[in-house]
Amino acid sequence: NNIISNTRTIVKAHDNSNVKVIESYVNLQGEESFTNNVAEFFLNPNSQVEYNKIQNKEGESYQVCTEQVYQRKDTNFTINTFTFNGTLVRNNLNIEVNAEGCETNLNGIYLGKNKNHIDNHTVVDHQKPNCNSNEVYKGILDDNSVGVFNGKVFVRPDAQKTNAFQQNNNILLTDDAVINSKPELEIYADDVKCSHGSTSGSIDLDSIHYLKSRGIPEKDAFQMLINGFLSEVLEKINDNKLKSFLLRKLESQINGH
Repeated sequence: NNIISNTRTIVKAHDNSNVKVIESYVNLQGEESFTNNVAEFFLNPNSQVEYNKIQNKEGESYQVCTEQVYQRKDTNFTINTFTFNGTLVRNNLNIEVNAEGCETNLNGIYLGKNKNHIDNHTVVDHQKPNCNSNEVYKGILDDNSVGVFNGKVFVRPDAQKTNAFQQNNNILLTDDAVINSKPELEIYADDVKCSHGSTSGSIDLDSIHYLKSRGIPEKDAFQMLINGFLSEVLEKINDNKLKSFLLRKLESQINGH
């Protein structure tokens, strides 16, 4: 069966509210599917929204997700994106920070295998002063998979006292895996603190050897290093049940390496 799904989610957080959303994308084994999803978030003053997106479609699956976020005064928006499977996955995040006192957190983990192609494209547009944004994406790419991270932060002329941080780190498990990483800053204000960085490399064989020399089996040593690599993102998950589920899923997929 071939399935096409076009969905739209709208979340409006009223004044002083706290909203948590968990959205999971799955399909039946053997189905070929295409999903086109748009999610819009409107944050009224002093509201908090946490959006957890889990992409776990098996087989021939194609998915395009777009998140449009509008932040007003003193709001906190967090999005956690976990991509476990997908022939082609594209995530487009567009966040408009149009008031003072806002905080924006973008966190992501993506696991590529076979010939998966996983794209994460983010835009955080700081338009007003005294706001913070933090962005941390971690990728593990196996086989012939391809990962793309393109993060862009705008700091407009009125957005003085902005703190913006961007980080993308990747582990390539094979010589054929590919990562294209391009964190960007476009700054038009002068009183700001902004930084971005990107790293990519193979698993540290010296660390594996060290752990093995201490009596730890190679498979467990490998898992320990991967868990350490991903911990910076996993520690940001506040829901313990969700964190446990993600850890089990990560370990299950990585153990199949």
